[in-house]
Amino acid sequence: MDKKTDDMDARFEQFYAANFPRVKNFARLLTKSEEDAEDIAQNIFLKLWTRPELWAGEESMNSYLYTVTRNEIFNLFKHQKIEQEYENKIIKAQLIGELCDEDTTLLEEIYYKEALMLVELALTQLPPRRKEVFEMSRLEGLSHKEIAEKLQIPLRTVEDHIYKTLTELRKVLMFVILHLILP
Repeated sequence: MDKKTDDMDARFEQFYAANFPRVKNFARLLTKSEEDAEDIAQNIFLKLWTRPELWAGEESMNSYLYTVTRNEIFNLFKHQKIEQEYENKIIKAQLIGELCDEDTTLLEEIYYKEALMLVELALTQLPPRRKEVFEMSRLEGLSHKEIAEKLQIPLRTVEDHIYKTLTELRKVLMFVILHLILP
C-alpha cells in the first residue's frame, strides 16, 4: 500500500474510534435494541468508509452523523412495519382460509358472541320460506328429506334454500372477520 492509503486508513480509524460509540449509543437510545444499534452504526461507517470526501478533514461531523443515524433508524422502522404488515396479512389470510373451509374454531373462540348476533340478524333478513327451511334443518335437526315432506316441497328446493342460506351466512362471517381483524 502507498503512504496516502495508509494515511487515509489511519485517519478513518481515528474518525471511527471517536464517533462510532456516539452513533451506536444514539441509535440504541432510539431503537431500544443493542443489535439494531450495532447494525445501524456499522452500516453508517461502512458507507462513510467508501466516501472519504465526507469525513476526511472534517473536525466535527456530529450534526451529519446524527442526521444519517436518524434516517437509518427511520428506514429500519419502515422495514419492520412492512414486515409486520406482511405477517398480519399472512395470518389474516390463514384465518379467512380456515373460515372458508368451515373450520370456525378460532372464530368461535374470539368472536363468538358478535358472530352469533350477526348470524341471527342475517337470519331475520332471509325470505320467510328460506328461513323456515334453515331453522328446521339446523335448529330442529330435521333431515332434508323430512323437511321436504313436512313442507311438501321438492328435496332439491330444500337443498337450494340451505345452500343459499349458508352462502349468505359465510358472507356475514367474512364481513365480521374482515372488519374486526383488518385495521
